[in-house]
Amino acid sequence: MSAMLGSHSTIDCWLARWPTRDGWDWVRATLGSALAVDAAALSIVRDEQGKPHFTGALREWHFSLSHSGGRALLALAQDQPVGVDLESPRPRRRLLDLAQRFFTAAETSALRGLPEEERLHAFYALWTAKEAVLKAAGVGIGYGLAKAGMAWRGPDWVVDQFADALAPAAAWQLQRLDLPAALLGHLAWRGPQRLVQLIDTTC
Repeated sequence: MSAMLGSHSTIDCWLARWPTRDGWDWVRATLGSALAVDAAALSIVRDEQGKPHFTGALREWHFSLSHSGGRALLALAQDQPVGVDLESPRPRRRLLDLAQRFFTAAETSALRGLPEEERLHAFYALWTAKEAVLKAAGVGIGYGLAKAGMAWRGPDWVVDQFADALAPAAAWQLQRLDLPAALLGHLAWRGPQRLVQLIDTTC
């Protein structure tokens, strides 16, 4: 697949079917095509947090990957660390117990106040927003989802109060991506606004 990158200020995203085998072959092929580099020549390593990144001549480029429900979401940006998270919402038992474990008291209260038919969707929207932020910051879930505090501004969450190395929240951009109804996904980055281009190859 060949894709034309946007400008330096653009963040390019791809939604695709996630191969049951050799998913990273698709990642390499997509990134190689976008960067006009032989996929086999891409030098990708993982840091101590497990986050993959380029080395060598492409180290100014940053990418993030998430997959769920047989779909994959990939983001690529120049001179800008990014994070994406994708989820295929499915019913969860004891949803509010999970919220109390991972989210802030204010977030859990907001979820509790929603009609039950809206709560599951809002839970996954919050999860993907938080995880996208942590990925962009180069840390994992173990760093603490609660440190990326969000506020409910129906129909979505917005950045609110970030703690420790994530602060200040005002420095962050968070965008919910326009995905098929069965999926929820967010893109996050710390820095000025950028144009986001989403390429859906699942159609």
